[in-house]
Amino acid sequence: MDIKFQLQQAISLAVKKVTGLTILPQNITLEHPENEDFGDYSTNIAMKLFSETKLRSTIYDLRSKIKSPKDLAEKILLHLTSNILHLGSASVAEPGFINLSIKNECLIKEMQRVLSDGSNYGKLDQGKGKKIMVEFAHPNTHKAFHIGHLRNITTGEAIVRILEFNGYKVIRSNYQGDVGIHIAKCLYGILQTQISQPKAGRPRAEKLKSQNKLNLNFAKDWSLEKKAKYLGDTYVIGSNAYEDENNSQAQAEIKDINYLIYASAQKYQQEVHQIQPGSTDYMKFVHGKKYNLQMVYDVWVETRQWSLDYFENIYKRVSSHFDRYYFESQCLKGVDTAYEALKKGILKKSQGAIVFAGKPYNLDTRVFINSLGLPTYEGKELGLAPVELSEFGHLDKLIHVVTPEQTSFFQITFKVEELLGIQKDQQYHLVYNWVRLKKGKMSSRLGNVILGEWLLDEAKARIKKSFPKIDEKTAEMISVAAVKYSFLKPALNSEIAFDFEESINLQGNSGPYLQYTYARCKSVLAKAKTDDLRSKIYDLSINKEELAVLRTIYKFSEVIEQAGKNYSPNLICNYLYDLAQKYNTFYNKHRILTQNSKLTTEQTNFRLLLTSASAQIIKTGLNLLGIKCPEKM
Repeated sequence: MDIKFQLQQAISLAVKKVTGLTILPQNITLEHPENEDFGDYSTNIAMKLFSETKLRSTIYDLRSKIKSPKDLAEKILLHLTSNILHLGSASVAEPGFINLSIKNECLIKEMQRVLSDGSNYGKLDQGKGKKIMVEFAHPNTHKAFHIGHLRNITTGEAIVRILEFNGYKVIRSNYQGDVGIHIAKCLYGILQTQISQPKAGRPRAEKLKSQNKLNLNFAKDWSLEKKAKYLGDTYVIGSNAYEDENNSQAQAEIKDINYLIYASAQKYQQEVHQIQPGSTDYMKFVHGKKYNLQMVYDVWVETRQWSLDYFENIYKRVSSHFDRYYFESQCLKGVDTAYEALKKGILKKSQGAIVFAGKPYNLDTRVFINSLGLPTYEGKELGLAPVELSEFGHLDKLIHVVTPEQTSFFQITFKVEELLGIQKDQQYHLVYNWVRLKKGKMSSRLGNVILGEWLLDEAKARIKKSFPKIDEKTAEMISVAAVKYSFLKPALNSEIAFDFEESINLQGNSGPYLQYTYARCKSVLAKAKTDDLRSKIYDLSINKEELAVLRTIYKFSEVIEQAGKNYSPNLICNYLYDLAQKYNTFYNKHRILTQNSKLTTEQTNFRLLLTSASAQIIKTGLNLLGIKCPEKM
């Protein structure tokens, strides 16, 4: 039983004795005062109860004695102090706050519990028996993995780890776009560069066309990075051609390629994964004869895999993995669901498209099948949701980690799926905001997209420049920490202007600063050359710097619980920074080891315990954020 709940129970009992009212412990609010001079916890229960008519009528005969919230608080306090063994002191402050301080003995026991529990300290069972899917990352094949994706995967990974620590069973899923006009633009660029402009020694375009295939052996020795860059370059070629108002031929060819990609997706999913591809015949929409299905199929399958392999490398680099990969190409059956919704009157025809008219529900109107006969993201979502919500058994929650411009999209798809009986209140759109550099913009169309991998590499380069002797493995850990922590320390709905100098600063609120504090703790413990820090602490005079650390350690599980309830990794960042600051203040002001000092063995042992507990919590907390801790820095 944690300290906070014990206090809530004791207050509940005291309230019962004074007023006769039964207040559940979990309904008693306990907060940490900003000024620690007021204690470890403060509650406004007396003010809350005094203002309620029910209370006034219940204790009508006591009204002559209880004339204010402060009076009530003082009477509650009389009954409170007698039944909490670990309560150090308590007082009442205007206009009726009850301030409580924990005994040092209790704080020390909690510190020792950190060492006995190790990496399990702070674990909760709030989610026991509940199952949640977190859908995050969402890169599109044939496009760059940019810094927006990096914030997404950083956020999703942290949410997964926090929920697991709170006791939930969590399924990690990744929904990726592998069909659509953006891929048609990329494939157009490839077909143009590899057929229209064949290099020396390569079969001529006419021969390739007659064989109904494209020779992609030119890239067999390329690295994944080179393949990804090539896809980005060819996407720019296709995008520029498509948006050129004077190039109607390119526009027509790209539209044809788009239909051929959808047909390729049907062929691939049916032949490779035995997935029913939906009833739409996309070949009937193809007008030109320049490109055929087999040619587009071959290049789509090959280059799609390039992207997926490239993304997998990034996932490993940032310590993420997935239990299930979903693809838009697997969700084309959503078209049939959209037609079913049309028959039921849930969707309507409008100007050749099939739409959801949201006005009766105070929602927007959105298209599910466009006038070209292609499913939009909304249409594909109707194919995705039933699979996600059933494949792993019943889900208590399906969390979509997506930027705010998709708010309307999710409002509409959730409503349509509810009307179709697919789900009700199971899905949640977890909004995170944009990220940019303090200078520059992102635009994959213009070819100057800020790659997620570049951001990590640039952070590593700057770390190596600042610390020339650092080894590669440590530099990688620090660079990932610098980027991830910068993304996680603001609230999710905050837009981020990423700053390199701030992110790698060892003195400020940064991931490397927390890593450095952990490494400092480990260095102290290594010098102590002792493995047994479990001996008892007897009567000990604790200074204010030591007490500040103690009074922070025990709050860890509370922070984890709130971070899980509110999907807020920034709460953990704030807590870890506060703990690290307090530990470093203590470290800089006081000796820890007995050599050449006047410390007693007991004092040294206590400070080593404090150091070890701080290190453990920093490591556990950073792990929940998806950040590793080097043992030395």
